Amino acid sequence: MKTIAIIAAAAALAAAPAVAQQAQHQGHASMQHGQMAKQDYMKAVQDMHQKMMSADDMDPDRAFALKMIQHHQGGIEMARVVQQHGDDAEIKQMAQKMADE
Repeated sequence: MKTIAIIAAAAALAAAPAVAQQAQHQGHASMQHGQMAKQDYMKAVQDMHQKMMSADDMDPDRAFALKMIQHHQGGIEMARVVQQHGDDAEIKQMAQKMADE
């Protein structure tokens, strides 16, 4: 009985580095995925702000409309980011609905 316990303990110790490495790899992949999503969001927001600032007109009504077009286009781009990187099905569905509308 002691022999089986010793063999089991040795097997567990031998497998521990591989399990730890796999967990570290999964954590690293998750971090990379999150970083990619963050970068995509940042790009969408920066593009939206740049386009909103350049969409200008002397007429305040027209200026408002031009800026809102860019603002909502930015929302569509952000919806694309969540479609690509998101995990929550409800959020992805909400983003798709918003982009469709």
